[in-house]
Amino acid sequence: MKFIFLIVLLLTYRFIIKKVGLIIDKKMNVKRFKKLVFLVPVSILISIILMKLIGLSFENAGFILGNVNAGIKSIFYIGLPLAIISAGLVFTIPNDKLETVKYGERKNKWQFIYVWIFVGFVEEILYRGFIQGTLNTIFDGDVFFFTYATILSSVIFVIIHIDNVLNGDETWEIYISMIPTRLIAALVLGYSFQVSKSLIFPIIIHNLIDGLNLSIIYYRKKLLISNNDINV
Repeated sequence: MKFIFLIVLLLTYRFIIKKVGLIIDKKMNVKRFKKLVFLVPVSILISIILMKLIGLSFENAGFILGNVNAGIKSIFYIGLPLAIISAGLVFTIPNDKLETVKYGERKNKWQFIYVWIFVGFVEEILYRGFIQGTLNTIFDGDVFFFTYATILSSVIFVIIHIDNVLNGDETWEIYISMIPTRLIAALVLGYSFQVSKSLIFPIIIHNLIDGLNLSIIYYRKKLLISNNDINV
């Protein structure tokens, strides 16, 4: 029953965020990533309320310093290498597919502000703190290096990113092609939380992964536009 309650609360979170986002659109008429920055305190507050509703303590949710040594190792041994590899894979995206990706648009500083600073806080408090923290209280056991909670929260993380398709930020083709990468990233983030017991380290890793990816996409798009201008 607690797992079902968790899913209901997660869906409630998505519903509230969408409704608040629509209100911001109606009242302020701002672009998506500026809206996401405005939604940061709302997102974090809702996640904390959900933790309280399901009876999750702040300690189990990772609002502690935790195992600093394990956390730092997770950043340098798996987080940073994954961020570099993931950013490198951006160079393999064909130019025609790159143009369909809405990230990395020119003159959109709010994208960089949200991705380099806030995305880790918003998503890690929700997925690792609330979801994985709650799953840790429901399921025992592990598979190789990963607990059941880490694996299940990672799968949920991948599924929820279908929102990117529904919002028009990705095509289904891009979403499906990114499932393995997102799952690996989620497992790394989940493992960092698992060994450190703290949200600090997965937040840092998350910002690194998304920030480097966005920066490389921006660089490639800028280069593509420059080449097109030269060829005209």
